[in-house]
Amino acid sequence: MNGKHMKKIVVAFVLVISLLSNSFVGAAYASPIDTVEKAQIQIENTMKTSSKSPFLSSIIDQTVAKLFMAMLYVVPPASKVKESDEKVIKVVRATYEKLTKNQKKLVDITRLVDAENALIALKAAKEDKLIAAKVVALIDQIKKDSSASEYKNAISVAQAEYSKLTNNQKALVTNSDKLIKEVADLKAAEAETAKITPSTIGELVEGDILLDKISALIGEDYSVALTSTPEGMVVDGRIVQPEIGEEAKSGTVVMLLTRADGTKVEHSVELTLKAKVKVEKGLVHISLYKDSTSSMNKIDFATVSNFALKNKETNKVYNVGTSPSNQKHVFQMKDLPAGSYTIEVNTPDVFLVERIDLGDTYKETVYHPDTNPVVIAKDKTTYVKIVLKSEITLQDIKPLENITVPYDITFEEFQAALPKQGKIVDSTGEEHAVALKWDVRPFQFENYKKPGTMTLSSEFFSLPIEVSNSTPAQRLDMTIQVTFAEPEKGNTQVSLFRDSTSSMNKIDFTNISNFSLKNKKTNKVYQVGTTPSNQKHVYQMKDIPEGAYTIHFDTLDTMSVDKIELGEAYKETTYHADSNPLVITKNKTAYVKIVLKSEVTLQSINPLEPLTVPSDITYDEFLAQLPKQTTIVDSDGDEHTVAISWDVRPFQFTNYKKPGTASLTSQFFQLPVEVSNSTPAQRLEVGLQVIFEAPETSNIVQDEEQ
Repeated sequence: MNGKHMKKIVVAFVLVISLLSNSFVGAAYASPIDTVEKAQIQIENTMKTSSKSPFLSSIIDQTVAKLFMAMLYVVPPASKVKESDEKVIKVVRATYEKLTKNQKKLVDITRLVDAENALIALKAAKEDKLIAAKVVALIDQIKKDSSASEYKNAISVAQAEYSKLTNNQKALVTNSDKLIKEVADLKAAEAETAKITPSTIGELVEGDILLDKISALIGEDYSVALTSTPEGMVVDGRIVQPEIGEEAKSGTVVMLLTRADGTKVEHSVELTLKAKVKVEKGLVHISLYKDSTSSMNKIDFATVSNFALKNKETNKVYNVGTSPSNQKHVFQMKDLPAGSYTIEVNTPDVFLVERIDLGDTYKETVYHPDTNPVVIAKDKTTYVKIVLKSEITLQDIKPLENITVPYDITFEEFQAALPKQGKIVDSTGEEHAVALKWDVRPFQFENYKKPGTMTLSSEFFSLPIEVSNSTPAQRLDMTIQVTFAEPEKGNTQVSLFRDSTSSMNKIDFTNISNFSLKNKKTNKVYQVGTTPSNQKHVYQMKDIPEGAYTIHFDTLDTMSVDKIELGEAYKETTYHADSNPLVITKNKTAYVKIVLKSEVTLQSINPLEPLTVPSDITYDEFLAQLPKQTTIVDSDGDEHTVAISWDVRPFQFTNYKKPGTASLTSQFFQLPVEVSNSTPAQRLEVGLQVIFEAPETSNIVQDEEQ
C-alpha cells in the first residue's frame, strides 16, 4: 500500500472515531447509567479495531482513552456521590479494567477512585448508623425503676455491645453518657455491697436488728431492704440465736440496696449464728475533754471518730453506742461482755491524746493498753475520760472596746448591749471569735452607779475546738469598762386645782401628799421639789432626767382626781400613764395641772341679812361695815363659813341713793377645799341689801333748840 492510500485510510478512520465521539457526547443527555453503558459499548467496539501498524494502534489507543475520559466525567465528584451512583461507578470501573496497559497509561482515574472511596465511606456510614442505633436502643432500655436483675442485665448487654463498636460508631451513640453514668452507678452500688460481709457485720446475738447492723455499714444515701432471710434465724428482722448447747446455724440473707437516685443492686451474705452463751455484761461511759477534765472543757464526742473498744481476749471490736441529747461530750456503750479492753480512736489532725483517765471521780488511774486497760465488770459502769490536746495553743486574748450606755438603760437593754463575742489569737497567728456570756443579776444592775463607770468580767469562755490553752494556762475571761452616761435633764412645774383650772380654783399643793414622778424605763422615782412662797398651789422639780414619767400622789379621802393636763396654756393634752405620759425634755419645763374633785358638793349658799347703815356714813366706814364672811351648806348638810370680799369703788359709793337702798354682789368666793361646786355649777357669790337710813329729825331739832 502506497503512502497516498495509507493517508486516505487514516483520514477515514479519524472521521469514524469523530462520529463515534460525537455520538457519545450526545448520549450524555440520557440518564448517567445509559450514558456509561453506551460508552462502554463504543469503547469495546473501538478496542476491537486492530492494526499491525504502530501508528494506527496508537491512534486507536488515544481514541479509546478519549472515549473513556468522556465516560469518566459522568461519574460525580466525590463530594456529590450518592448510593444511587453505585452502578455507574461499577460500569466505569469494569470498563477501565478492560483497557490495555497502554490505554490505561493514557487516562487519569483519580475521579473514579475518589468516587469509589466516597461510595465506600457512604455505605460504611450508613452501616455505622444502623449499628449505633441498635446500641442506643439497648441503652434506652436501662431503667432504674426495673428490678435489680433486669437493671444489671440491661447495663451488661448495652456495655458489651458498645465495646464492640468502632470509634466512628461510638461517636454516633447519642446516649453514651447515660451508659457511662449507669455503669458508674452500678459499680458504686456494688462497691457499697462489698462492705457487707460476715466479718463486717460481726458476731450476731439474740435480739440484734439485722437491718440496723447492715445499714451501719453503708453510706447515708443508700437504703437496704431484706428480701430473703433464713427461716428461724431472723424473725421480724431480729436475730434468733440457737439455744445454749444447740448447733450453730447458717443461712443466706438476700438484700436489695437502693441508692437515693434509684440505682439498685442485689446482694447476698452467708451468715452463721452461734449458740447462745452465758455472758456477764457491763456498761462503759466515755467522756471527751480538751486540755483538762474541767466541766467547762467538755467537747462534743463527734470531735473524734471511729471510737471502739477491742476485747483483749477475743479481739472482737465493739463500737455501738449513743450520745445523750443533753450530754454531747458523752458516749455510752451498753451490754459489753466482761473483760479487758483496749481503746481505739481517731482524732483530728491537730489533736493528740494527752491522757485517758479510768475510774470514778477522784479515783482515776491512767489508762495503758498493756498495764492498765479498760476493765468491764458485770452489771457495773466503767468510766473513761479522754483528754485531747491541740498542737495549736492560745497566744493572746484581745481586749474588748469599752462601751457607753444611757444612764436609764433597762436591765434587758443592758444585757443586749454587752458584747456577745471576743477575739483571741492562736499560736499560728490566726484570729478566732469566741462567744462571751456575762453573769449580771438584776439586783447587781440596780446597784450600779448611774451615771458612773463599772468594770465587768465575763464568764469563762470556751476556746475553739482546735485551740488549746497555753502553758501556763491563761485565764479565759475578758473585762470591759461600761460607762453610764450623764443624762440630759429638764424641769417640771405642777399646779393643783379643784373643779377647774380657773385661777380662783387654785388650792394649796399641800392638799395632796407623796407626790412623785416615776421613770417608765428605769422605774426610778423622783420626789424632791419646792413650793414658791407666793404660789402655794405650785410644786417645782428641777434636774429631772429626760424620759417618760408616770405621776403618783395621794389625795384626801373625800377627794379624787378629775383630770390631769399636760403642756402649756391652751396647748394642754390629757395625761394617760400608758398612752400620754409626762415627758421631760432637755433644758425645758414640762407643765402639769392636776384638777381634783370632791365627793362633797355645794348644796346652797345662805343669804346675808340686810345691812343698815347711816346715810352719812363715810366710804371707809362703809367698807368696814360690809360682811367679811358668809355660810354655805354642803351635800352632807354641813355648814361652812367662807370668806367674801366686795369690789365697791368710791365713785359707786358716792352715787348710792342716801338715804335709800342699794343692792351689792360680792366678788366670787372660794369654797372650802373639801367642797366642790355642784353640777351644774352655782355662781360663787352672795347678794347684800344695804339700807342707808336717814338721820332722826326730832333729835336734830331738839339739839338746835338747846
